[in-house]
Amino acid sequence: MTNAQYRMTLSWANPETGQELLHCLADADGEDVSFSIDCVSRDGITPCSLDIGSLTQKQLEAARMAVEEGYYENPREARLTDLADRLDISESAVSQRLTTVERKLMLALVAACE
Repeated sequence: MTNAQYRMTLSWANPETGQELLHCLADADGEDVSFSIDCVSRDGITPCSLDIGSLTQKQLEAARMAVEEGYYENPREARLTDLADRLDISESAVSQRLTTVERKLMLALVAACE
């Protein structure tokens, strides 16, 4: 017997229907059937996984700090000057790193969700 694996995307309008299906699968688990749930989403929105492998450590460090310090909040809680001081680099370097991170993540997002 082969150990084939299949990936399925299921959708239903009624949450109770989904619960019934999961109970049926759980009852069959171990009887030549096993399953796992990778993700559950609502309203027809398909989750996307982004590969951040193209980010350098310095870019990731700048992005993390920007988020932690509130640079992406509205209104901003941190300025480039604040981030530059904390990272001990110039404002221009912080700006360039964040711009690169944003570009890479947007390209990855569009590619992953096509």
